[in-house]
Amino acid sequence: MSLRTLKLVLAVVIASFLLSAAYISILVIERQNTLKEVSRYNISWLASQAVSEFTRLGQRLNAYEIPGSGVDKDEVVLRYDILLSRAKLLTDGEFQSFVRRDPERQATVESLTRVLREVEPLIERLEEPGNAVRAYAILQPLETKLTDLASAANHFGGQRVAEDQHELIRLHWLFSSLAACLILVGIVLLGLLGWHNRLLGRAHKELRSLTGNLQATSAELEDANKALGFAYKELQSRNQVLQTQEQELRLQNERFDAALNNMSHGLCMVDADRRIIVFNARFTELFGLSDMARPGVTLDQLTRSADPSQSPGIAALRQICARQDELARSRRRASFIQEEPDGKTFSISHQPMTGGGWIATYEDITERRRAESQIAYMAHHDALTDLANRVLFRERLDQALAAAHRMGTTVAVLCLDLDRFKDVNDSLGHETGDELLKAVAVRLRSCVRDGDVIARLGGDEFAMLQVAVDEPNDCASLASRIINAIGAPYEVEGQEIVIGTSVGIALAVEGRVAPDQLLKHADLALYRAKSDRRGTYRFFEPEMDAQLQARRLMEADLRKALSNGEFALAYQPQVNIRRHEISGFEALLRWRHPEKGMVSPAEFIPVAEDIGLISALGEWVIEQACRQAAQWPHGTKVAVNLSPVQFRNRNLVETVSRALALSGLCPSRLELEITESVLLQDNETTLATLHELRALGVCIAMDDFGTGYSSLSYLRSFPFDKIKIDQSFVRELTSRADCLAIVQSITRLGSSLGMITTAEGVETEEQYRQLLVAGCTEVQGYYFGYPLPADELVFSLYEEEAREAL
Repeated sequence: MSLRTLKLVLAVVIASFLLSAAYISILVIERQNTLKEVSRYNISWLASQAVSEFTRLGQRLNAYEIPGSGVDKDEVVLRYDILLSRAKLLTDGEFQSFVRRDPERQATVESLTRVLREVEPLIERLEEPGNAVRAYAILQPLETKLTDLASAANHFGGQRVAEDQHELIRLHWLFSSLAACLILVGIVLLGLLGWHNRLLGRAHKELRSLTGNLQATSAELEDANKALGFAYKELQSRNQVLQTQEQELRLQNERFDAALNNMSHGLCMVDADRRIIVFNARFTELFGLSDMARPGVTLDQLTRSADPSQSPGIAALRQICARQDELARSRRRASFIQEEPDGKTFSISHQPMTGGGWIATYEDITERRRAESQIAYMAHHDALTDLANRVLFRERLDQALAAAHRMGTTVAVLCLDLDRFKDVNDSLGHETGDELLKAVAVRLRSCVRDGDVIARLGGDEFAMLQVAVDEPNDCASLASRIINAIGAPYEVEGQEIVIGTSVGIALAVEGRVAPDQLLKHADLALYRAKSDRRGTYRFFEPEMDAQLQARRLMEADLRKALSNGEFALAYQPQVNIRRHEISGFEALLRWRHPEKGMVSPAEFIPVAEDIGLISALGEWVIEQACRQAAQWPHGTKVAVNLSPVQFRNRNLVETVSRALALSGLCPSRLELEITESVLLQDNETTLATLHELRALGVCIAMDDFGTGYSSLSYLRSFPFDKIKIDQSFVRELTSRADCLAIVQSITRLGSSLGMITTAEGVETEEQYRQLLVAGCTEVQGYYFGYPLPADELVFSLYEEEAREAL
C-alpha cells in the first residue's frame, strides 16, 4: 500500500469516527429529551386529582346541610377554590393538548369551567338555606363525565409510558451498536497508524540515500556554476553597453520623429536624383499626398501618380517643385511665396545640400494672409455696421480734399445722428439698438452714389463724404433722401420702431477747408438742425460758429454761477379747486446773470445737464426749497422738479433726506415731480429709488402726464400721489374738444386710482371753469399768479385778490 493510499484510508477512518461521535451526541440529546417527556407525563395525575377534588366538594356540600356534621362554609369554599385551580390546570399545558384530541373531552373541561362559574354565587351565599343542595345538584351531572375523563387520561398516560419505554430501548441498542463500531474503528485506526509508521521509516532510509547522492551532484554543479557565472557577468556587461547604445539611438530617433512630425511647417529632403530621403506628416497634409509619399520615391513619380481630385494640393506642389529645380541647378538658397487661384498660399524656404539635393520647408500661410487682410479691414471699418470708421473716413476726406484742390471741384460732408435712439436703447435693450443701427446702415448705403463714403463715427452718429458735388442742391437732395429713408418704420425682432434723423451739411469749394474744420462745420449745422426742428437739414453758416462760442461762454458762466450766488428760486401757487385755497407752491429756478440779466431756464437747464452741473444745482434747489418752505404756514407744500440726469445720481435719496433733516420740514410737505423720461432710463433701479423716497414720507408726482407713450404702465408699476396734466392740453381746452376729453379722462383715471390731478398752464377764467367741471383737484398757472420770490408770497387767495384789487 502506498503512502498516499494510506493517508486517504486514515482520512476516511477519522471522518467516520467524527461522524459516529457526532451522531452519538445527537442520540444522547434525544434520550435526554425522551426522559424529560416521561417526567412531564402527569396527565392521568391531573385528571385523577380533578375527580378527587370534585368528589370532596360534593361531599362537603352534602354534609353542610346535615346538622352536626362539623362542615362549615370556609371548608366548602376551600374545596371550591382547590377544584377551581384544578380546573384551570386542565386548560393549560400538556393536558390541554390531550383534551384537544377528543371533542367530548374538550366539552367536559368546558362544562366543568362553566359549572364552576354557575355555583360560585351559591357558594358565596352558602349560609342561605338550600344553596348547598342547589350547588350539589348543578355539580352532580359532571361526576360521571369527569370519571370518564380521568379514565381516558389514565389510559393515554399508560400508552405514552409504553411508547417512551420502547423508544428508550431502541436508543439503548443503537447507542450500544455505535459504541461497538467506534471501538472497532479505533482498533483499525491503531493498525493503520502502525502501518503508516513502517512506511515512514522505509521512506526515511531512501531519503538519506538520495541526500548523499544530491550532495555529490551539488558539488559538481557548484563548480560548473562558478564558471558559468564568470561568463554570464561578461555577457551581461556587454549586453548593458549594447542596451545603452540602443536606448540612446531610440531616444534620438524618437526626438527626431517628434520634432519632425510636430513641426508646423512641412519638411522634405531629397538627394541629387530628386529621391525623397526624409519627410514629415505635415508635408503630406499640406499637399494631400496621403500614403503616396515614401522614402526612395522621386518627386516626379510622386507628382505624376497623384490624382488631383484626391490630392487638391498636387498642382501647387508641381509648380513649387519646378521653381525648386531651377534653384537646385543654380545651387541657390531662397524663400518664395506660391499663391493658388483658390486663395491657397504657401511659403517655401529652399536650402541646397552639399553633394546635391536640397532640403525645404513648406508653410500654409493662407489663414495668416486672411487674418492680416481682416485686421487691416477691421482697423478701418466699424465692427457692427461694416461702414467706414472715423480713421478711414478721415483718410478718404484728406484724399477727397486734395483731389478737389487739384481739380477745382466741391466736396461735401454730411453729419447726422438718430433722433429717439437713446429711448430705443433704454426701453428695448442694447441688442435691439444694435440691430436698428445695422438696418440704418443698410438704408444709408441705398442713398449714396458709388464713390461716396459712409462712416459711423460712434454711437448713433454717422457722416457722409459726397465727392464731385455740382451744386448745393445735390447735397440737399441727398439729405432729404436720408431723412425719408431713416424716418420710415423699422421691423426689429417683431417690434415696429420709428426714429428720425437730422442732417448737417458743410461744403468745401475747391478743397480750401481743412478736414477738421469741415467736420466741425457739418457738426454745427447738425446742431442747428436739431435745435430748429428735428427731421430736417441745415447748411453751415458762419453765424453758427458764433452761436457755438456763445454756448461755450454760457457753459463757463454756469460753472461759476452757483458759487457766485447767481441762482434764486421763484414760487408759483398751486390752488385746490374744491376748497378755493392755495395748497402749495412749485419751486422754479431762476438765473440772474451779472451781465445778461435774467436767463430763461429753457436756455440754461439743457446746458447744465450736458456739462454735468445739474446734480449739484439740483441739490441746491432741494435744500433751498425745503429751508424756505419750513417758514410757510403749516400744511403748505412745496414742489421741486427733478431732472432725468439728476435722478440718475445715486445720492438722490441721501440728498433729500439731508435737506429735510437740516430744514426741519415735514416730509409730507415736500413733493418731487418727475417726467416719464426718468422711468425710461432703468425701470428697476428707478422704481427702487422711488420707493426709497416714498419711505421717507415724500410725495411723488408725475409731471407732463399724457405726453409720453407709456404713462398707463407707469401708473400701474408705481402708485404716484399726483398726476400733473401737461399745459399743452390746457392751452387748447376751449378750442378743441379732444383736449377736454383727454383732461376728463385723466381726472377720472386719477380719481379711480386715488391720485391728485393738477392742471398746469391755466391762464383764463374759462379754462379754470372747464377744469372745475372736468373734476381736477388742483390748478396752476398765471391766472392765479406769477412766480414770485419767497419773501413776496401770499398764502391765501383772498389776500391775493385783495392785493390785486389795490
